[in-house]
Amino acid sequence: MSMPNVTHPWSDTSSALFPELTIAPPATDAGRVAATLFETGFVDAAIAMAEQSGDATLQAAAHDWRQRQTSDAALAAMIRQGAGALVPSVSARSDGTPRFVVQFTDLDAASAAISREHGEHGVDSELRLFLDEVLQDGDRFVDTAPGAGFAALSAASGHAAASVIVLCEDSRHRSAIEQSARWSASSDRIVAREGGEVEEIGLAPAVDGATTIIHAGSAAAVAPLLSGVRSALARGEIGAVAWRCGRADEQGRDAESLQVAAAVLGVFGFQHFALADGDGGAELVPADAMASNEMIFSLSPEFLARFDA
Repeated sequence: MSMPNVTHPWSDTSSALFPELTIAPPATDAGRVAATLFETGFVDAAIAMAEQSGDATLQAAAHDWRQRQTSDAALAAMIRQGAGALVPSVSARSDGTPRFVVQFTDLDAASAAISREHGEHGVDSELRLFLDEVLQDGDRFVDTAPGAGFAALSAASGHAAASVIVLCEDSRHRSAIEQSARWSASSDRIVAREGGEVEEIGLAPAVDGATTIIHAGSAAAVAPLLSGVRSALARGEIGAVAWRCGRADEQGRDAESLQVAAAVLGVFGFQHFALADGDGGAELVPADAMASNEMIFSLSPEFLARFDA
């Protein structure tokens, strides 16, 4: 059975779309000059120096710098329009602008989110990589544990014409998700619901052959969630359930909840996978082969058949 091969530029820190200012291009004479210009804020001059060098690697660095500059200009424009503290996604569109942005009202939280998003692994990188790879036109992503909305906004701004439903804690949370969707030009794909339960949502996709993917949150949330959507499971409307088990080195990892979640999903024929680093990027492997995975992807037999098509 062939499995998806999930490869994205932002999943590889060696080719990050937004390099740190301290990362210099190759140590050629032209490279040293370009790096100095870039680090001191003369980005246009650094790009020009790099592009005229004739060095292919240096020209690639110039391309990354240009993307950074384009992203910064787009972000600055939104802030000037009153968006406040925005966290740009590390994933970018072809023109270098952020694929989506997340709005924060808490400035400390915004600062921390920027550091995480543009750090080594990104925020919710496993879930976002999975969604980028598997979502198809007509699919639905239901996020019952959205946090600030990074995964939901990533799903809504991806290449597939998928719909996204976000279950929010309260009116403030719903408003924040809706604002982020608006600044990300994804309002037409995201519906934020306040205080609802997943069983109250129609899970049947509107397109034949499409499916629903649910982010359940923690392992402890899986069994209660599934008890409310048994009929949708029986009708085959749910193709995948993503749930977080915590890292193996965390003392708070709840072994009983993990066993219950895996067993309940197993009753419905779901098989459990995790993302692992492969030769071509991130790949899905059986979850029991991983000792330190944080996110589990439980896939139905019908969903698995997509990878054999």
